[in-house]
Amino acid sequence: MTNKQIDEFLAEIGRIPLLTHEEELVLLKAVQKNGVHCDEMKLLEKANMRFIVSLINQYQNRGLTFGELINVATAGVRMAAEQYDFAGDEKFIAHAVGLMRQQLEQAISEKEAPNGFNNNELESSVP
Repeated sequence: MTNKQIDEFLAEIGRIPLLTHEEELVLLKAVQKNGVHCDEMKLLEKANMRFIVSLINQYQNRGLTFGELINVATAGVRMAAEQYDFAGDEKFIAHAVGLMRQQLEQAISEKEAPNGFNNNELESSVP
């Protein structure tokens, strides 16, 4: 993405209204019923995109493009939506942040790793 495209993207997501907790729960229930490729998941992703962008700023300049970071973090949001536990009182985004971070770290590690080995595997295999 060019800087202009990123600026346009950021302006666009700034206009997306935030969800109420009740709206978020309705979308999450639909996602768990219909799967992550449903329209409700797209709405949930859009509504949380400002947070996603805020989070990925911490991962820039580590080998992935802005677009790749968005895609990886969004995959974490999808995983979080599938796994969200309605019995607890945890907010969705609080649940999602851990999975987004996990996905981002894994993607960066895979990008940096030579021949498919991560740094921990390389260090433990050296005599």
